[in-house]
Amino acid sequence: MDIRVKTSCDSNGLVIENAAQSLTGEVSEALAARRQAHLEMLSIADETELTPDMRRESAELRRQLFTTLGQPGRNFEGLDVELRDAALKRSQQVAEILKNRIVKRERILAGLKWSDLITVRPVDHSFWWARTQNHVAPDMRADFRDDGLHFWGGPKVNNYDGEMHTSFGAVASFALQPERFPTSASGQFLSSPHVELFGGIVAYAPDWDLIQGNGIASCDLFLRQTIFQWGFGPSGPVPVTIAEAKGNDAWHIYLKNTGYSRHLEMPGFKLIPAVTYNQSQVTPNELWAEIEVRLDVYLNCTGALVWCDPEVLLRTLQWAPMPLP
Repeated sequence: MDIRVKTSCDSNGLVIENAAQSLTGEVSEALAARRQAHLEMLSIADETELTPDMRRESAELRRQLFTTLGQPGRNFEGLDVELRDAALKRSQQVAEILKNRIVKRERILAGLKWSDLITVRPVDHSFWWARTQNHVAPDMRADFRDDGLHFWGGPKVNNYDGEMHTSFGAVASFALQPERFPTSASGQFLSSPHVELFGGIVAYAPDWDLIQGNGIASCDLFLRQTIFQWGFGPSGPVPVTIAEAKGNDAWHIYLKNTGYSRHLEMPGFKLIPAVTYNQSQVTPNELWAEIEVRLDVYLNCTGALVWCDPEVLLRTLQWAPMPLP
């Protein structure tokens, strides 16, 4: 099919759409709401368990420990009480943070709404591309070009004894209308899309530091495929997941206390985790598929960084579900 695209920008970044897909306003709003919820969930996942105040307290305890080690007689009795109390306090603080995250996630999922379906003239059995939206890490930029989605720049820890959890990537949405559903004698289908990732990543991990601890720079490739339809839930219409597969890919960078950088090429052709589903699970309404390609970054200690080198290019492609015998 001949694909015409249109690009726009909203509060969550750049958006590129297939002009021939004819998204209704309700579907666009539903996809935007789903995307907003996804970004909010990512933001929660990127939060650290240790606040700056908690890290400062740990640093102060480490200073006291090293001071005590240098004292004659090395009386640890008083310091032992402080370390124990600090550990109990830290445990309570982390537990409270994790509880709050669970509440946030529940509120986000409860806020997802349904929209009308789309009617498109049938052409083939492929999931037709409908929309792609990216997100970037601090100090990064992205741009949709004729050859795909380009990322450049990257995050770096600039504050002393700093830490950062962040990510960049994109979620692409595809639709398959009921009149284009393939048939299968067994009722089973395999959905196995792939993407292309070109360019490279450079990471730098500082040496171990007495106060800051380990210098770490890591970057992991996370991939997800979700098959869903719009349906109704207890609190109103919601997206209903039919099948999903996700996980970290073998491609990754991990540096610890190296004091040097490393460059790693992107993998090129990359299969997204495949899923199977049965036609009995699918209602006679539009079937949707989402592909997520995300690079998760963790940095610890001032100077740690993960940058595109010189850039990262992501391409998503249409595919058809395959009938299984």
